[in-house]
Amino acid sequence: MVTLNVKRDFDRVYKSQRKWHSPYFIMFFQNDSGLLEKRVGFSVSKKIGNAVCRNLIKRRLRHIYRESMPYLRNGDMVLLAKSGLDRIAYKTLLNDYRYALKRLDLVI
Repeated sequence: MVTLNVKRDFDRVYKSQRKWHSPYFIMFFQNDSGLLEKRVGFSVSKKIGNAVCRNLIKRRLRHIYRESMPYLRNGDMVLLAKSGLDRIAYKTLLNDYRYALKRLDLVI
């Protein structure tokens, strides 16, 4: 799994036109025609909770992304967590994530 690390990359994906708002997260996606790999970035604000809570959210999102990675289109994706994500069931998060992928037409 290749991650986005530079602020410039996050900003470029945030400005893309392809995004989906879920009650628990916002998914941004930018497809670069020259990009031959899938890259992902996770953003969890300090407003959401303490470090333990934020790390739990990032672990959940990473796990869901890893499971879907073979079926995704190449490009950059950013998952921006919203408050309340730490209190929902894993299955609910998984269903919302899959729905967002279908709405953005990211599944091959």
